[in-house]
Amino acid sequence: MQPYIDTECASIHYDADNHALVTLWKMPPLPSEFREHMLDLLSAMEHFKTGKVVADTAKMGTLHPVDQEWASTEWASMAVQSGYSHAAILLSKDIFSQMAIEDTMNSAADNVTFSYFENIETALAWIKSV
Repeated sequence: MQPYIDTECASIHYDADNHALVTLWKMPPLPSEFREHMLDLLSAMEHFKTGKVVADTAKMGTLHPVDQEWASTEWASMAVQSGYSHAAILLSKDIFSQMAIEDTMNSAADNVTFSYFENIETALAWIKSV
């Protein structure tokens, strides 16, 4: 995988075999870190010309409601314009984190095909198939 962004909080890599971006949250982000990473993800979509994303949110923690609202409205709109089309999501074991991610994804359901996975291998296999 080709590195695109790697910070203390999160990383984005391009997986050429699957023509997809793989984003990994390493720790719960501050609101500014969350938004910066999500904007970096938009840049990566445009740079690599892919709308397919595998997102490992297992260590992301629970989003602040303001950030969740931003992600499901402003960011989602920008992402669809950037070509965002498919998301394979690895969820946290924390039920509150799961609910926040699910609520955010459900708001994008009209424009993005997504599914949830328990491991990276099945997520990558699914993203490759779409």
